[in-house]
Amino acid sequence: EDNELRLVPGDELRLRYSGGTSHPAWQSVGHVIKLTAQEEVALELRASQGVPVELNHGFSVDFVWKSTSFDRMQGAMKTFAVDETSVSGYIYHHLLGHEVEHQIIRNTLPRRFGAPGLPELNASQVLAVKSVLQKPVSLIQGPPGTGKTVTSAAIVYHMAKQGQGQVLVCAPSNVAVDQLAEKISSTGLKVVRLCAKSREAVSSPVEHLTLHYQVRHLDNSEKSEMHKLQQLKDEQGELSSSDEKKYKALKRATEREILQSADVICCTCVGAGDPRLSNFRFRQVLIDESTQATEPECLIPLVLGVKQVVLVGDHCQLGPVIMCKKAARAGLAQSLFERLVILGVKPFRLQVQYRMHPCLSEFPSNCFYEGTLQNGVTVNERQSSGIDFPWPVPNRPMFFYVQMGVEEISASGTSYLNRTEAANVEKIVTTFLRSGVVPSQIGVITPYEGQRAYIVNYMSRNGSLRQQLYKEIE
Repeated sequence: EDNELRLVPGDELRLRYSGGTSHPAWQSVGHVIKLTAQEEVALELRASQGVPVELNHGFSVDFVWKSTSFDRMQGAMKTFAVDETSVSGYIYHHLLGHEVEHQIIRNTLPRRFGAPGLPELNASQVLAVKSVLQKPVSLIQGPPGTGKTVTSAAIVYHMAKQGQGQVLVCAPSNVAVDQLAEKISSTGLKVVRLCAKSREAVSSPVEHLTLHYQVRHLDNSEKSEMHKLQQLKDEQGELSSSDEKKYKALKRATEREILQSADVICCTCVGAGDPRLSNFRFRQVLIDESTQATEPECLIPLVLGVKQVVLVGDHCQLGPVIMCKKAARAGLAQSLFERLVILGVKPFRLQVQYRMHPCLSEFPSNCFYEGTLQNGVTVNERQSSGIDFPWPVPNRPMFFYVQMGVEEISASGTSYLNRTEAANVEKIVTTFLRSGVVPSQIGVITPYEGQRAYIVNYMSRNGSLRQQLYKEIE
């Protein structure tokens, strides 16, 4: 059954054995490195001495709350407050809402604002890149499908070519960082994707760019010694204390060498507080999806010496997810991007959307963007041929379906579900599947985990088509 407590790679667990006749009491903390389809969990323990490997029952498992991200946010706020070298004076006063004299960064602008390996930029994207390169603080508002990632990659490319040192690129989520790292890498810049150590075993679409991958595949004399020790560790599970010390020193030196040789370092906002970056300074920082990050989260990459910052996002879309209502009311739910907009910083808006059918973009354009959103795709490019679906208005593939079902508390007691809504979701999905839409082209979005779990189970149990088809729908 799909319940609401979900284990993901990187989660910390405490494994305990209470003790018995064959083995004394034992406990150790580790992080999840792999989850198999058979529901087996692979755990890498911090301390492997005295593990009761001969036992296969009598253990208990606890979730361990990780304070790393909160420690780094608090550390960044303190650094911002007391260390005047952490950010430039202009940015410091700008972020605090003080009156500051307008500044322009004087440098030679490129002849063309696109970048190799990226699609040609449209007029609003070109203006955004040009504007950003001349300002210490910039906001770029990217409505849905307007090419934020391509624009961000072009900005980073030109920043890296200015010779002001390495550019730090962040986002609150790993998915966003991976997408941006891939786009920036396609311009020919040397990109290193820094992952949390607890996520190194998680497969990534940009595996070849990750620091841990490059460490394993670097070719020099020091590396061969480190590689031998790594093999020994993989085979034996642990090294002697002297070998472990040597291995860690070699690995640290190799990581530093790779990071120093990069043009661009990409990581999550919290990842910017990684000890491996503690001696690095970044004059130029770009934060994507900044409207989904809390303000303290955004500060982590900014307090590493920033003199030019670009925040990319859209305050008209979802903001940071704050579970604590008290913290949200106190202001934590407002992103730095949105606060700067309220303070009068005008964001540069990208204006051409390439994602959706023009009839779908019409609503957000009029409701949120004063009718300024233009379409870079035609009706014909977004018309699915051969799909027989009873749209209320045949040439407008959209409708609002109001449900009168009763909302219930889910089994966990912490979420909601609506049975009527789930039944109607199944009917619509089945109609799409019957008309030739493949499961990978269907997405169902719900704000509640309880409803998500219920819909998954309901479609598998009650769908009139093959169960496997419903399982392939995201």
